[in-house]
Order: sequence, then structure tokens, then C-alpha cells
Amino acid sequence: MKIIYGFLLLCIGLVGCKDKNDPIDMLGKAPILSQIKTNGKLQTEFIYNAENKLIEIRKYFDDGTNIWESRRYEYNKDKVVKSEFWSSHPLYLSSWPAPGKPLTLQSVTVYEYSSSQNQPAKELNYAADGKQLLSYTVHAYTLTGRKIKSQTFAAEGRETFTQTYEYDSRGNLSNWATSYWEYDTHANPLQNLQVPYSDPSWVSPNNATENFGKDANGKKTNVWRYEYTYTGWDFPLTMKTFIGGKLMGQSEFSYREWVR
Repeated sequence: MKIIYGFLLLCIGLVGCKDKNDPIDMLGKAPILSQIKTNGKLQTEFIYNAENKLIEIRKYFDDGTNIWESRRYEYNKDKVVKSEFWSSHPLYLSSWPAPGKPLTLQSVTVYEYSSSQNQPAKELNYAADGKQLLSYTVHAYTLTGRKIKSQTFAAEGRETFTQTYEYDSRGNLSNWATSYWEYDTHANPLQNLQVPYSDPSWVSPNNATENFGKDANGKKTNVWRYEYTYTGWDFPLTMKTFIGGKLMGQSEFSYREWVR
């Protein structure tokens, strides 16, 4: 397996030439996302099996060394049928975590599919034992496969939450809950991961340039803005994140070849 780092990709893109070892030449496929570093430290890592299927997403602490959380996937043929959520800090929402604790299994999600969809029609959320049902979510899609509604129910069947999704003319997710998005025209590598994930913006074909809320008058609030440079394959090379106009960090994207 060969890691292809962003700055090398940028050089290839700028000079417009193709090396004989370029993976898009060998396999006819663009490389797949491998790592995201922020401010020089490893932030997110994507682990694949020998069939190029994503089997784990690791998130790291700010030190870039210790794993904070891990989402692990199991497949039946080409569909994800189960995921496990591992974390070093189950109370991370109320107590800011620090490195040093081992990962432990926190919850298990089982995915069910209808015959006409490649995305899960139902998600069953279990406790770490994989037996105690905590809740379940039912998804509705358009004929083209875009998720338009999610309904979450308690284990006994009481509906607890409903979420709807809106898209722009290019198929990018433009609104869910109180979150709004705007996009550029370049390729989003997260869309190619092909796994269920809690952030629905991952399915957008393009990369977000802004994420914001709106006040009572429809004015943008809490604006997060993103600026990118791109590789020769139109994937992000770097991303700068601005909050309220202030630069908060720079991320670098790395890619790897498909395994033959």
C-alpha cells in the first residue's frame, strides 16, 4: 500500500504530467482518502481491508498520536451491516477528554436494507453488549437515493426525533436541523467512503465552503468558512478553516492507491 501525500499530488497536478506509477493510470480509479492532518498532527485516519472497503475510522487527540474514538465497520458483500463505536471517554460531552485511557466499546449499530436501496433503511442502536436495544432510526429516500427524512424511535416504539434534509441543484446537502451548507464545484473524497455516517454532509458530491446557522431574520450566524487547494484529481489537498473570519487551523489530506 502506498500513501500519496497531498503536496506530491499538487506538484503532479500543476505540471500536468502523469507518472507510470500514478494509480489512476494503473487501475482507472482515483486514489482514496487515507489521512487528514490538522496543524501538522494526525486528526483522522481511514483504514481499509484487502478489498478496498473502509473498515475503520480513527479520530485522534490533538497530540496526533493517541486515538480518541474509533468507528469500525463489518460488511455483507458490499453493504455495511454493523458498526461498533469505541471511545476512550464515554463522558466526553460533559468532561473534556485527555489522552491516556484505552478504547472501550460504547455501542453497536446494526443496519437493515430494503431491496431497492444501497443505503440503510433502518438503523438499530444497541448498548455495548449488542443485545440491549436503545433506539432505532428509519430513513426515507428519493428515487435517486438521497436521504430526505430520518425518524428516531425509543426501544418501545415511541418517536423521539424527526430530521429532514434538503439539497441544492447539484445534490449537495444544503440544510439539516439548524445547519446550512454552501459548496464549491470540486470533488468531495468523503462521498467515496461508502459507509453510513452521522454527518449527512459526507454524501455531498462537492466540498463545503461554508457551514452556518441562521437568525430569525435569515441572516447567517456562527459562520465556519473553508478554503481549499486541490490535487490533480480534483480532490482537496489542503483546507483552511475560518471561524468568524479568524483562521483556526489548516488541514492536509493524504490519499492511497487501490489495492489490486
